Amino acid sequence: MTLTEVVVAALVLTLGSLAVLSLLGATVKNSYRAEQSQVVNNRLQDEMEKVQQLADNDNYDRIALSQAPAPSSDPNNPASRVSGTSYAVNRNGTGLQPMVFDGGGLPPVTTFSSGSSGDVRGTIHRFVVTEPSSACPPPDDGCLKRVIVSIALDPASAVGVRRYQEMQSLIADPRARTGPCDGCGASTPTPWSFWLTDTTCDHADRQDLVGDADRAHPTHNTNGACSAGLQDSSNCSTTLGVTSCPPGAPDLMVTHPPPVFSEEPLYNFARDVLSSNPPEDKGLRTFKPGTDGCPALAVATGPETAIPGSNPSHYRYQEIHKWLSPPIPTGFNVALEGHGVLNLWTRTVGDVPYAGRICVWLFQRQSNGSGIPEDTAAVNLDPPLTNLSYFQYSASPWPSEQWAEVAIPLHFSLSRQLVPGSRLGLAIQVERAGTAGGGLQFIYDEPSYESRLEVKTDSLLPF
Repeated sequence: MTLTEVVVAALVLTLGSLAVLSLLGATVKNSYRAEQSQVVNNRLQDEMEKVQQLADNDNYDRIALSQAPAPSSDPNNPASRVSGTSYAVNRNGTGLQPMVFDGGGLPPVTTFSSGSSGDVRGTIHRFVVTEPSSACPPPDDGCLKRVIVSIALDPASAVGVRRYQEMQSLIADPRARTGPCDGCGASTPTPWSFWLTDTTCDHADRQDLVGDADRAHPTHNTNGACSAGLQDSSNCSTTLGVTSCPPGAPDLMVTHPPPVFSEEPLYNFARDVLSSNPPEDKGLRTFKPGTDGCPALAVATGPETAIPGSNPSHYRYQEIHKWLSPPIPTGFNVALEGHGVLNLWTRTVGDVPYAGRICVWLFQRQSNGSGIPEDTAAVNLDPPLTNLSYFQYSASPWPSEQWAEVAIPLHFSLSRQLVPGSRLGLAIQVERAGTAGGGLQFIYDEPSYESRLEVKTDSLLPF
């Protein structure tokens, strides 16, 4: 073997070793990141359950802070939302509410270490605020409290600094009087949590994410019945120059969080919706409608064509997205207590800061006598949208540059029980008048960004 051949062989061996080391490094990074996510998910659930147990054990007054938390100027510290004795319940710094204090209450901050070898370390932040609601008129102010538990992980060289995660829950005072204080009666309702998935509702449970080589797929058409199955732009057809798209199954909500898996890169759930920043814009992107307001819900029974005059040209299913729970099984009737919260991870499209507003519907889906699915929307009980069949959430600016979690309180009346065969439903849409940009994006079915719906009930839960 000549000297040249030796040098070439050594170079090939070196390059191959570097590739293997690079792959090994990425695997270690993803494994540790997944471990971090699992620890955070478990710890948030545990902390919230401990707070709920205080109410269950007649210690509602202790659902408070033992002292005022120290404010922070670090945007990656949840204490950056502290302003005097108030706390911003929204991650963008809006929604200031007075904090609740009691000397025997919860410590604002504690540290922890966990994981397979105690290598996952972080700080738990607790905040308790009074929840303003028409459910608690005087003299029962305070019969609802909002508890926010956040976890900020210590920086690790393997994955760098991660955005803190949080969980919010509304907790009712079990001692409060009944009557006008709807939802604050003698019993403590059970939280019923649903995680939003990218699986269509013709499945019984969440399926592994599927995409092309870029971890992407077109927008799911969720305007039809579950029996329609998966439908997207690949199912559209053109006849005599007119393109029509069949309605598809809504996506599924399940009662367990997504499993831990490699999180990078994030999935793109709307490859067919134009993106101004393809490397950053992921998850679901929805177009801004051409008209203001939040229209009535409807189940599409036939194909839809492009919205006349829409720019860029698009379809109704690319403006609104729906999820449904599994069907209620035989032997169960679930009555919702009337309070809940929707936690959504979201950001603007293209990382451009602008105002945003979304419409939110909570509904029951049940077949009519002819077997056609019908949606019955819950009625909003809070001003200024009292007695309307939708909720709204606004932020100016809407989160941009980084994914942020927004919490949307739901105080509602749903006239029907969830009977066997029916499903609980959720829908979201960008609202035109309150959104300055062309649309918004949302991420879910991902272990670090757990978009989820929580409602409360006194009924026995089927799943």
